[in-house]
Parts: sequence; structure tokens; C-alpha cells
Amino acid sequence: MAHIRTIKPEFFTSVDVVGLSPLARLLYIATWLEADREGRLLWKPSTFKLRYFPADNCDIAGLCAELLDAELVVVYGAGYAVVPSFNTHQRVNPREGASRLPAPPSDMTREARVGTGDAGEIDAQGGREGKEKEGDISRSALNDPPSGFAAFWASWPKSVRKQAQGKCLQVWKKAGAESVAAEILDHLEALKQSLDWTKNDGQFIPAPLSYLNGRRWEGAEVNVVQESFV
Repeated sequence: MAHIRTIKPEFFTSVDVVGLSPLARLLYIATWLEADREGRLLWKPSTFKLRYFPADNCDIAGLCAELLDAELVVVYGAGYAVVPSFNTHQRVNPREGASRLPAPPSDMTREARVGTGDAGEIDAQGGREGKEKEGDISRSALNDPPSGFAAFWASWPKSVRKQAQGKCLQVWKKAGAESVAAEILDHLEALKQSLDWTKNDGQFIPAPLSYLNGRRWEGAEVNVVQESFV
């Protein structure tokens, strides 16, 4: 059963949120609706797709991966999840029933980070950001990225990549993508000619974070748009 929740205006400039793709932001809000008064919910990606994106051609697994990688949602136990910062920014109706789901480990809580990422800015959900960083990657690391990453990042339209560069660099390093950078860049060049990347002004271009998390360059077939000369 979905619940009524609130969204603060500062949500849209949150350090955590601006690094997500647009549909992942909606999914994050949807997890609040699914969550009980303790921020706990059943983790059912297929149900999320049917309930919140019935008319959207989207990769729900990729969207879920974005939330998990950003640690905005943490899974535990047998099919459970928790929104760690839920009680920081939600005021629950006192008449709402107690949680019926098992409690997660006690360390699955944190303060929500809100703002544009500038040093010392106010965290509107509670707290203050004291360091200028994106994810756990420093600005100096972004200025001197490993081989292939700069070209990878430049391959994505600005409207898609948003501000997840730091998180992508983390995943790039973790995946050992530097060793297969040429393969990845060749795959991206092929994708630029595919239907998903060209129709509806690129509406279905995946976020680079989803691409890396899914290791989509591995064994992926690309359906290239065939030009008609009729």
C-alpha cells in the first residue's frame, strides 16, 4: 500500500539527487511512497516498473542500480530495503501503522546530502556539507582521470550525463574499465547510431552510471538505424 509523502523544494538541488538520471529521481520518490513509517519497503523492481512507470520504456534494473550505488536505498535480508535518510526528511502521519518489516542492521542510517555540492553549503534535509566533492571522488581526481574515462564521459550528451561524473569515475575504476576502454568507446560509437539513442531526441539514452553498472559493453548487440534511400 502506497503512502502520502512530501517533497522539499531543496530535493531538486540535492547532491545525491542531481547525480541521478531523471527517471531514477522519480523512482527514488516512489520508494518513499512504498516505504513504511520506518523507511522500510519490499524491494520488488518489477512491481515498481508496473506501478510507477507503466507507459515508459525504461530499464528498471538500471534505475534501481543507480539508487543502490548512490546508497540512497540499501537492500538487506530476503527482499527488503530501507531508505537510510527517510526519517530525516519525512514527517509521518502519527496514525500510520507500525512497520511490519524486519529492521535492517543498525548502521544503515545516514544524513541526506542536499545542495549543489559547494563547500560549506546548507544541507536542507538536516546537516551541512563541509567538503567540495562529487560522490567520494575529489575534484583533483576528476581533473586527472584514468585512461579512456575522459573520452567515455565526452561521449554522452550533456542532457543525459548530468552531474554523476564523480560516481561514474568510481565505478569506472572499480570495474577495471581502463583495460577495456577501447572496447567501451567502440561500443558507444555504435550506440550513437542505434534506435534507442536517436529516436525521440534521445529519450531512451541510458545514464552513463547505469551503462557502467550494467557493464553493457559486454556481449551487447546494437540495432543500428538503417537509412532509407526510397
